[in-house]
Amino acid sequence: MEYGTKGWEIHPEITLAPQDVIIQKTTPDSFYNTFLDDELKKQGIEHLIIAGIQTEACVDTTCRRAFSLDYKVTLVSDAHSTWDSQDITAQQIINHHNGVLRWFADVYPSNEITFDS
Repeated sequence: MEYGTKGWEIHPEITLAPQDVIIQKTTPDSFYNTFLDDELKKQGIEHLIIAGIQTEACVDTTCRRAFSLDYKVTLVSDAHSTWDSQDITAQQIINHHNGVLRWFADVYPSNEITFDS
């Protein structure tokens, strides 16, 4: 999603709360050249639950980097996506990464993830 384009904008059905923080990134690594790590530490967050798009780029890179920064990482196995490549389907890419990323994250489907208040 290119910065400033329609696809980049936050969906209108998502209402931001006053305490919400928006962090813009320019690379697949959500931590690289952003203040994400500082903001998470400031808020005392140690466990990240990751979902998103594009499985083989942003999701993969951010899972690995979060692990390297000593965060506990959970990847939501059915809440990240991608597009078919020239050689394999999107679902094959997703399945592959759900397996590979088990080295860096606990991988669970969304119906097995709960949040404590």
